[in-house]
Amino acid sequence: MVIAIVAAIMLVVIILACIGAYIVVHNSNKEKESISKIAVSGKYAVARSSAEDLLAEKKPSKKEIEEWLTSNCPNEKQRNELIKNWQDSINKTIKTINEGDSNGVTAYRIEFGPKDKNVCPFLHQDHYITREQINRNAELLPPYYLGSDSVVVPKLPWDNSDGTSWKSVVPKDGQYEVPDWRQMA
Repeated sequence: MVIAIVAAIMLVVIILACIGAYIVVHNSNKEKESISKIAVSGKYAVARSSAEDLLAEKKPSKKEIEEWLTSNCPNEKQRNELIKNWQDSINKTIKTINEGDSNGVTAYRIEFGPKDKNVCPFLHQDHYITREQINRNAELLPPYYLGSDSVVVPKLPWDNSDGTSWKSVVPKDGQYEVPDWRQMA
């Protein structure tokens, strides 16, 4: 009888030890996963997501664009050109933000192309967008719509050639007035 009780206690101890080991291993894997998702960038190692991930969340995918254009743009050559321009603009934006992260740039501005001058009312002439705003609101980055020709450039502290003051981009009623991407220039 004593042997059965000791064996039962040993069995319970072994089972609890296995459960404890499983929990420890499982929790350490979760920590490794969450650490790998954090991108560290900038001079002070601020945790930020990569520009590519941010844009993937906020901008339509190539597949979404193709599907929409198939039903709204009968000209295949024009469709392909719009898709290529969109992807080129996304790639330029990602490259600029990644280079800025490497060089410690904390503010950016959008330079309008001829097509975007009157389409983006949320950006005034002396605007700037901080890296933290980009981290929370990647929709502020170009392209804004199909055919958009704006580009993001670093806004350096000494870049005040026209003598005007900087003005932060501010949301209106909690939203930025970014144009719907389904427009075409």
